[in-house]
Amino acid sequence: MTRSHYYFNSSIFRQNFRQHGWIGIIYALGLLFALPLQLFMSNNPNAKPQEIDHLFRIAGSVQALFIITIPVAAGLFLFRYLQAKSPADLWHGLPLRREHLFIAHLTSGLTLLLVPVWLTAGVVAVVKHWSGNFYIFQGADIWQWCITVSILTLFLFCFSVFVGICTGQSILQGIIIYILLILPVVLISLINSHFAMYLYGYANANVNFRNSSLQMWSPFVHIVYYFTGEPFTNTELWIYGVLALLFIGLSYLLYRKRNTEKAGQAIAFGYFNPLFKAGVMLCTMLIAGNYFAQMKQQQIGWVISGYTIGAIIGYVAAEMIIRKTWQIMTRKMVAEFAVYAVMMGLILYIPVSSITGYEARVPSSDKISGVYMGSNYHMYTKMDDMYTTPFMGQDPFSDNKDYIEVVRKLHQAVVAVRPEHTSQQYVYEYFTLAYQLENGNKLVREYWIPNKGFEAELKVIKETEDFKYEKYNLTLLDKDLDYMWITNRNKKVAISDTGEILELKEIIKREILNMSYEVQLDKDGKPDVANIQTELKVKEESDRPSSSYGYYYPWKSSFHELEKWMTDKGYADKVRSTAEDIQSAEIIKDDFMDKQTPKNPTSPEQRVVLARENNRTVVTKDKALLTDILNHRFNYGVENGNYIVKLLYKEGYSDFVMLKDSDMTPELKAILK
Repeated sequence: MTRSHYYFNSSIFRQNFRQHGWIGIIYALGLLFALPLQLFMSNNPNAKPQEIDHLFRIAGSVQALFIITIPVAAGLFLFRYLQAKSPADLWHGLPLRREHLFIAHLTSGLTLLLVPVWLTAGVVAVVKHWSGNFYIFQGADIWQWCITVSILTLFLFCFSVFVGICTGQSILQGIIIYILLILPVVLISLINSHFAMYLYGYANANVNFRNSSLQMWSPFVHIVYYFTGEPFTNTELWIYGVLALLFIGLSYLLYRKRNTEKAGQAIAFGYFNPLFKAGVMLCTMLIAGNYFAQMKQQQIGWVISGYTIGAIIGYVAAEMIIRKTWQIMTRKMVAEFAVYAVMMGLILYIPVSSITGYEARVPSSDKISGVYMGSNYHMYTKMDDMYTTPFMGQDPFSDNKDYIEVVRKLHQAVVAVRPEHTSQQYVYEYFTLAYQLENGNKLVREYWIPNKGFEAELKVIKETEDFKYEKYNLTLLDKDLDYMWITNRNKKVAISDTGEILELKEIIKREILNMSYEVQLDKDGKPDVANIQTELKVKEESDRPSSSYGYYYPWKSSFHELEKWMTDKGYADKVRSTAEDIQSAEIIKDDFMDKQTPKNPTSPEQRVVLARENNRTVVTKDKALLTDILNHRFNYGVENGNYIVKLLYKEGYSDFVMLKDSDMTPELKAILK
């Protein structure tokens, strides 16, 4: 046996380098442009060197462009001879076994791709300390970049080769490669949307491509967001490395069995056809079903039509691709479509049916180690590198047994009643109910819960310390704060004295922990006196502006201890609204409920306009009357019999408040006569 019969046939190598060497050259030039050259490029020549945590921070989008295109292109061109009859006959007519051809082309491709990566890493290491470099990084960052790009290149090239061997057309190969690379995250998003529409209480419906837990399912999406999001973990790199080896093995086995006559066919192996049809049908059904459900507010007729249309489009498209013709209509096709449609329908229906018990599932107390109830659950989990909050790193769960039990009772009541969130009933609160179970799993549900009908359950929960700590972010007051601000419209007072900040934080804690359920719902209707703003730096990086998180605590009119402290310190008079802030007040008797247009029946502006049309408004600028209004005002609500007051502030903005008949002073009543 001559050397040319070995796996590493030098003649094939030379031929590949002559014919496809441009791939390696473009990859090398692209990576050299995207990384070493960019180290010295800056719009500001006087800029100081910035410290970065990984090399993808440098022109990451340009790097991503080359990494996700060149390895795929290499797989397309190096194995393109398989997709046309003449080249396939020529190559397979050589006195070489198929495994020799495969290994030679595979090795040629890896050489063309990996050498540019290593060359780029070497150049970066050499120029790292050169003057004019605008970035500071460590040698370990170069190693990390080199290993990451090498593994991603290896994975994308091997995946491209695998798809090429399974398909018979280069164009279809390219399309399928990118579809499959993106498909996992698209499919997860579509399924999430499907579950959110039909599973009551389904959580995690609002995931998006920036979510790091979703990006890990698609190397394509992860590479695109790598330069702004989470880096690849070692586990992911190991998985991609193992998958690359798996694709090499599968490609090796399939290549030996692939018929040369399959060149030009859509799918080279007939046993992949059912999987291809089912996959295309599932995707089109989810897309069409979700579209019609969202556009027509889940009307059952439109939803069924959407899934049916999606099934037909998906099946017909798959058949036309496989057969390479639009003339596909046969009796067998109709029967086959029916079978596929039923199967896909069951796949979509069973997970959202009552069979799974998802909607009614409430864990028993003995299986729960911790519980969370609130609306900030997603803020405890890091979604991407750009989004940080002080909640991250904290344990959101309370192990208080009494709190666990009252949350369970609310959960049981909600799943029994299943209140729907409708636009007509606007007094709803959004809650996430999450359980940390003894077996280590989590059970998470999300609901819009109306206050009406659940007063007893909500009152017990909302008056607990555990709920208030989460709801009002009281743990933020345990942190060191440099400043606190008291704000009311355009008025703002800063508190920087350390002693005053400590006193104020403790008073806010006591006031909030003493709040009753009724105060939390603002049943007295009294507007807040002001807000107390805090701000905390949650992220410090030398190459980015620091990230801060602000939070506002209410200064409610029922907070008497806070009121006294503000008055004693002289802050109350500086921020409280006074008659001097108001230019005028327009007053009407609110008896226009039946005269409102159906389009906007709760608009106070409309009621004032109707009153003007009937000459039933009174405008006053009297400071004494304005003071009376401010002292007796409460928040606007839709209720006949009260008085609506439109306050026009000197800064130009307006506000609507209400006065009860019992609060009207004789002077105010006098001007309305």
